[in-house]
Amino acid sequence: MDTLLDLKHTSGLDLKLDVKTARLLIGEGLTKPEPAIRTIDEMREVLADSSVKEPRDLYFMYRDLHATADNALLEKYKLRYDVTVIKADHLGGEFMKTAGHYHPGNYGELYEVLTGNAICVLQKRDLKDDSIIEDVIAVQAKAGEKIVIPPGYGHILVNPGPGFLVTSNWVSSLFASEYQLYKKAKGAAYFLFDPQGKAGESVRYSANKYFKKLTAVRHALAAPKLDRFGLKKDSPIYPLIRVSPEKLDFLNRPMDFDYKDIFTYIL
Repeated sequence: MDTLLDLKHTSGLDLKLDVKTARLLIGEGLTKPEPAIRTIDEMREVLADSSVKEPRDLYFMYRDLHATADNALLEKYKLRYDVTVIKADHLGGEFMKTAGHYHPGNYGELYEVLTGNAICVLQKRDLKDDSIIEDVIAVQAKAGEKIVIPPGYGHILVNPGPGFLVTSNWVSSLFASEYQLYKKAKGAAYFLFDPQGKAGESVRYSANKYFKKLTAVRHALAAPKLDRFGLKKDSPIYPLIRVSPEKLDFLNRPMDFDYKDIFTYIL
């Protein structure tokens, strides 16, 4: 049985996923960063059930993965490209997820699903009281689809399965992500549980009791096309740095752009 999953079509780069080891195989001409591995011990404080002990390794973050020939472009435009591999597993009753973070200074982010299914849960907090969440959006996306993270929103990625979720992202290189508020709240605004075959339900959302005020979840799909950001379904985001780097300006000048149509809301 072939254990290698070719990600070149969706990423535009010579990448393969070894589904047996959960590691990326990175082709020639690309940087080869060692993955930062998020373990169960590091994630315990943001889980619905902090007693969960397995699996040990949850997801793998390959930061600053890019073609070496593009070094000058990434430096010029102050951007970084990452790839994250998220296992298809469970954290107790929860679906596998990332720890969650905010961006300082209203910086945004651009995600692309390379394989699998994603639910990106975005949340916007009250700047005067972080126990109040003003908006929650759960965006569903599959391979070839993109998710724009608008200014002011923290976010997690959830893998509802059935297989691996691999995402790539462009982000400004001028800031570091802030994880502390998710740790303080012991998780995101909602925990996403596997309904375990319950009829008519694919995901069960459970409110995080840390928050004294939460809005209901708004469910959405990723917009199939956003010309101003150079985004089109099944067209990889990596080549934008070479052919249309100005389309990524919103990552460093987030407040200069309009985000009203980045999602298609599900009624």
